Amino acid sequence: MRSGFSGLALASVLLLSSSLAACGKSEPAAPAAPAGLALSTEEGAHGILPVQSTQIKTKGSDATVAMTPNWRVGGKQLNIMWYAGASQTKRFFVVTEKGAAADQPKYLANPELGVRMVRVSFDGAAPVTLKPTLARAPFDVPAGAKAVTRVEIDYGSSEAPQTVVWK
Repeated sequence: MRSGFSGLALASVLLLSSSLAACGKSEPAAPAAPAGLALSTEEGAHGILPVQSTQIKTKGSDATVAMTPNWRVGGKQLNIMWYAGASQTKRFFVVTEKGAAADQPKYLANPELGVRMVRVSFDGAAPVTLKPTLARAPFDVPAGAKAVTRVEIDYGSSEAPQTVVWK
C-alpha cells in the first residue's frame, strides 16, 4: 500500500511541477510592426522620400500627382525640397491627368506651385508646421533629435489642399 501511495504522490508532484513550468514560460512575442519613417538628423544625411500620391479633382480635370521630395540635413536644418529648376521638376512630381489642359489648375502645369504647407515630426513629437518657399521647407533640427518620424505636405488648391503623409 505504501508503494502505491508513493507512486501517486510522485505522479502528483511531477504533474504539478510540469504545470508550473508551463505557466512560467512566456508566449512567443508578436511579430514586430513594420519599420516606420525614420530619417536621420545627422549632419549630411540625405535621401528621397518614397513615392506618395494624391488625387486632385477640379471642374473638367482629374489628376493623380505622385510626389518624391528630397530631404537633406545641413547646418542644423532639415530641408524638404521639391524643386531644382524647371527641367528637374519631373523628378519630384509625376502628374497623370485626364481632362482638358485648359481646365487644368496652374499648379498642375507647374507642380511645385501646389505645395501649400509642410509639417514634420521629430522623434514622434508634435509636428512643426512651415509655410514653404517655392522650392523647399527648412526646419531647424531640435537639439537631441535622432530622427524625423513623419512628414506631411499639403498639396493642391489653396482653398482645399490634399494632405500627403509619410510616416
